[in-house]
Amino acid sequence: MFAVYGKSLQKERTRKYRCCKYKISDETAMRAFKKDTGAYQISPDYSSEKQCLEFIDLAKSYPEVRYLYTAKLDRARNKKGEVIINEKISRPKMKYFRFKDIPNQ
Repeated sequence: MFAVYGKSLQKERTRKYRCCKYKISDETAMRAFKKDTGAYQISPDYSSEKQCLEFIDLAKSYPEVRYLYTAKLDRARNKKGEVIINEKISRPKMKYFRFKDIPNQ
């Protein structure tokens, strides 16, 4: 599974309102939108790299959406490199990690 991570200008505008109960200015939202940190998933889960590339090409045509990187779903590992097992369901924990094969921006 693959997912595209980035930022949305609309989400940046509403983000502070939910946590602090006040509206932020467009300048503040634009500054947060232009930062390269704090990316979140902007696409649904895809089963192939090709579908991610199609979403990235589509996102480039909209200035309100910024693509930062692509992530791949994989097993989470501890510092020793061992797979972390979820004790409740006895399965490996899954987490999205940056996928290096697709160039960003």
